[in-house]
Amino acid sequence: MPVEPAPLRVLLVEDDDDHAALVEALLADAADPDGEVDRVATVSDAVAALAAAHEAGRPFDVVLCDQRLPDSEYWETVGRVVAAARAVPVVALTSIGDSDVAVDAMRQGAQDYLVKSEMSPEILRRTVRYAVERARRTAELHASNEALRQTLEHVRQMQAQIVEQEKLAGLGGLLAGVAHELRNPLHLAVGFAEASDDRAGALADHLGDAIDDAAAEELAELRANVAKVAEHGRRADSVLRAMFEHARGVVGELRPVDLHAALDVVLSQARPTGPSVRVERDYDPALAGASVLAVGGALARALYNVVENAMIAAASDGLVRVTTRHDEAGHAVVEVEDDGPGMSEEVVSHVFEPFYTAWGPGRRVGLGLTLAHSVLASHGGRISISSRPEGGTLVRLTFPTAPLAIGEHETAGAGQPSRGPGQTG
Repeated sequence: MPVEPAPLRVLLVEDDDDHAALVEALLADAADPDGEVDRVATVSDAVAALAAAHEAGRPFDVVLCDQRLPDSEYWETVGRVVAAARAVPVVALTSIGDSDVAVDAMRQGAQDYLVKSEMSPEILRRTVRYAVERARRTAELHASNEALRQTLEHVRQMQAQIVEQEKLAGLGGLLAGVAHELRNPLHLAVGFAEASDDRAGALADHLGDAIDDAAAEELAELRANVAKVAEHGRRADSVLRAMFEHARGVVGELRPVDLHAALDVVLSQARPTGPSVRVERDYDPALAGASVLAVGGALARALYNVVENAMIAAASDGLVRVTTRHDEAGHAVVEVEDDGPGMSEEVVSHVFEPFYTAWGPGRRVGLGLTLAHSVLASHGGRISISSRPEGGTLVRLTFPTAPLAIGEHETAGAGQPSRGPGQTG
């Protein structure tokens, strides 16, 4: 059984009383006895009526608008009403059966036009209903296009994530193999360097005053060189450890972890790079005792990398501020902000890429933020960075909070990170 169309709400914009009475009579005869017609005489009143109807949640279904009104020129009347009507269709009314006038009205956004002297109930009914239906279908098309655009954007993001995951998986396998093959001989090299230093020290003590100054100086230089070998070997080992952790990914069971306690452990371990670096904590009381579902060690490692980067950026007399809060979705948010030199948009766009570092070659490996990004992603969270080249960087980490019963916290000590300069980005 066909569905009867709903009664129409019509806004009639007409300053001539006789013409208005004619249109109202024709609408009454157009098989729509339950329709509602509101009449105004100026463009200004039409704009006000359209806004009021929209605010009230009862928008008009169609606007019938005369092209010649006292507060508007005929070439702009329809355009002004169309702009105020938003998605409500506008049908232009004209006293002149001129195609140029009709084209002008359509250019201004009218759905259709009617010549007053040629109107009949059937023509008016059909024109109005067609205009309303076209507007409805246009709105549906726009909604479908927007939904399609969002779907395509989601697909593009998913494809990018898949490609990135495949790249990281391949890189992870390579890193794990390299790290395994190099760490054993590297440990031996460091061990021999340390043993050589001990032997050289013992030799110096044994010879005592019997050694001449030139030999003593040579022996001291030898010990310094051996110490450098051991130092650089340990640094290389920390790089390989970071590579192995990146390749391994997040391993372990997700458990509720007290976020503030985990942050306190990290802040107690991270060492400012300068004696004057200040660290401020601004914890949201509403998050006291709140937990996030996490693998404790992985969470601590991610937090440590972010905090240590901020301390490096803050330099000798800077400030690092650690803030916690809830966002609009109820997620726990950690913000780590420093007042260091900041980064350009180009640098920020690459900071999560493996081995990319803003500190220059030789100072950092460029895996710290990559690891943090992987940890956050595996925990259903997000990490983002905003920075200004003129100074200041903020890293925001967002975690879903976990329901928690008393006594269910994982201890903060279980989430301690393994330290090493090779982890920072």
